[in-house]
Amino acid sequence: MKTKKECCTILGGELDPNKNWVTNVRKNGEEWIPMFLEYVDEEKCTGCGLCVKVCTGHCYEIQVKNGKKAAVAVHPENCLGDCSCHLICPVKGGAMICKPKLK
Repeated sequence: MKTKKECCTILGGELDPNKNWVTNVRKNGEEWIPMFLEYVDEEKCTGCGLCVKVCTGHCYEIQVKNGKKAAVAVHPENCLGDCSCHLICPVKGGAMICKPKLK
């Protein structure tokens, strides 16, 4: 199994291969390590709503705080770890903070 954070190329970097990460399997049988939503950096978020549209786990909603629209992680426990939110986010590196999980 590869230990590169392949599910989200924006995050980059390598993961410690000695840890027992939660993995998923692609259709071709190759394993990958999902990255799960922890929270949204509301300072970086532009409030565009693209993450809301692509998230199949319904993790996000747009809220207005102090007159500024931003995505908020209302159901991070529903995250599938596919990083579709990172891939569509117009903010460099994505406004959401995601991490792998240990088994």
